Amino acid sequence: MLGFVTFFCFSWLVIACLLKFNLAWQERQNGAASFPTVAASSTRQTLFTALLAVVGMALLARGSVWLYGWLCFMLQKGQYIGFFESFREIWVRWDAWHYLGIADNGYVNSGDERFRLVFYPLYPALIALLKFTGLNAVQAGTLLSLAAFAGACAMLYRLVLRETNDTHTAWHSCVLLAFFPFSFFYGMVYTESLFLLLTISCFWFLRGQQWLAAGLVGLCAALTRNQGLLLLVPIGVDIALHWRAGTLQRPRHALAAVLLVPTGILLYLGLNYAVSGDPLRFVEYQQLNWQQSFGWLPNNLAGAAERLLTGEQNLGLGTWLPTLLMFFAAVIVLAAGMRVMPLPYLAYALVYLLISYSPTWLISGPRYLGGLFPLAIATALLCRKHRLLQSATDAAMVFGIALFVPLLLRNGVY
Repeated sequence: MLGFVTFFCFSWLVIACLLKFNLAWQERQNGAASFPTVAASSTRQTLFTALLAVVGMALLARGSVWLYGWLCFMLQKGQYIGFFESFREIWVRWDAWHYLGIADNGYVNSGDERFRLVFYPLYPALIALLKFTGLNAVQAGTLLSLAAFAGACAMLYRLVLRETNDTHTAWHSCVLLAFFPFSFFYGMVYTESLFLLLTISCFWFLRGQQWLAAGLVGLCAALTRNQGLLLLVPIGVDIALHWRAGTLQRPRHALAAVLLVPTGILLYLGLNYAVSGDPLRFVEYQQLNWQQSFGWLPNNLAGAAERLLTGEQNLGLGTWLPTLLMFFAAVIVLAAGMRVMPLPYLAYALVYLLISYSPTWLISGPRYLGGLFPLAIATALLCRKHRLLQSATDAAMVFGIALFVPLLLRNGVY
């Protein structure tokens, strides 16, 4: 039954996106606006002041989650433990150790450390560079994630403001991103923050027809996570729509952007070959160490439902339940936002959702959704004229953090 519902929902989204493409193809000839816009407020802050506020909000969100995690940790232990003394135990876990190991020792081809080859190289390479400032790997990784997240929120504000000319929608998009229920990963030694910064920046450049910059940023995103390759979709869609409307600028640069993004994946395959002698070694390692491969989406969700009903309680509440709820919530938000979201955003969200929920061991689905920034934009647009809906959404975000941080400490979130 779950498989049928999933197949129906996703098929409907695909068909709707195709219809949206046809409509956008025609509207481009008439110069239709991308987003519904509103008049800018006469009391709007200057952009610089607004960006400072956004960065401050982003850092305050991360700091408040750290403090909440620290309090939960002390309650769990039943004793006072210093904030900095407990920081590593609370926030450095799971994949973070692999990134730190790569930053310290690089990639190797022997022992259990050889499995680190499945982790993409840009994030640990930047940590290694920051270590030259005298920071240790944990400090460098945490600083990198914080800076990248602050930058991602600033870029998201600029992007939404340019698209909608609405400061409220731009601000609320950033708030929704900062307080996403699994947003604590943005302040950990994970790729989430860097990936967000790169993907949002790619959209900023491609929507301004700065094709070379979009391609270079997309290349970096593809060196950060495999979903970076999916930026080919919005780039290709935007190029096609501009070509249809006769507004495509610098077509050679546009072609270069299309070629640059997959170059990131080719470089990663080259790394696999240089380290192990096989450009596809990461596929083997995923199966050997994580029992991970690509599966059919309905089957993967059905597997998550089965583990929710039969598995361990903390993992059920912290991983399998949000995996299911957030998938269908994302489908609902994208479907509801289809009339107000431009096609490049919708197409990217669709393929991102499909690929992120394709692994057979679907243990990180909710975390991956934290990298799908069009969800924040779509939600903010839907809430724009409904204050009650906005309040309920914001409350749900905060409740999610309050629930999932303690579950992280109990090894229920990955």
